[in-house]
Amino acid sequence: MRTFRIFTAVYAAVMFLVGVALFALWLLLDLHGFPKGLCQGAGGALIVGSVYLAVAHVRRRNTDSSGREYWLPSRDAGEQP
Repeated sequence: MRTFRIFTAVYAAVMFLVGVALFALWLLLDLHGFPKGLCQGAGGALIVGSVYLAVAHVRRRNTDSSGREYWLPSRDAGEQP
């Protein structure tokens, strides 16, 4: 489960960087017509998709495959034996 979360975080970061690179390519090369629309559309879609993945990654519950939550030291601090 941890591997999937790491993969999702890295994938979202790469998508964001590629989207920003497409926008930068459009601005730096002063593209017009189809290439302009391609860079704007694909860049915007990649940025929006990466934000969605990042938010889903942050909001996902911290449970393992059996449904148990991951151990947190702060939960044990309040318990006195």
